[in-house]
Amino acid sequence: MPRVQRHEPSVSGWRTDEILVGVLQHAVGTALVLAACVLVYTDFNGRAAASALLSGLLVSALTRANQIRFRAVFEQGVALIGAWTVLAPWMLGFVAYDLATWAHVTLGVVAIVSAGAWLKVAREP
Repeated sequence: MPRVQRHEPSVSGWRTDEILVGVLQHAVGTALVLAACVLVYTDFNGRAAASALLSGLLVSALTRANQIRFRAVFEQGVALIGAWTVLAPWMLGFVAYDLATWAHVTLGVVAIVSAGAWLKVAREP
C-alpha cells in the first residue's frame, strides 16, 4: 500500500507566498525612499520627493508591523498609501516631471497589488 505524504507546515508558521509578498512590499517601501533621494538630487520639485519619502516610510513601517502580527488593517493601510502614491502626481501638481510621475504610479500600483495579494494569502487555509 503506497504511503501518502502530507505537507507539514513549517516550524516558523511562515509560508513561501507570505514571505514573497512581504519581500515585495518591503522592496516597494525601499524603492519609494530611494526614489525620494533621487528626486531630491535631480528634480527641483520637492513635493514629489516628500511624497515618495513619506509613502515609502509608511509602507515600510506597516510592512514591518505586519510581520510581527498580521492585521488586515495594516494591509488596507498599504493599499490606501498605494492609492495616494498613484494619485499624488496629479494632486500635488508634479505630473510634468516624468521620472517622478512614473515612479509614483508604478510603485503605487505594486503596493496596491501586494496588499491585495497579502490579504488573499491571509484568507487561504
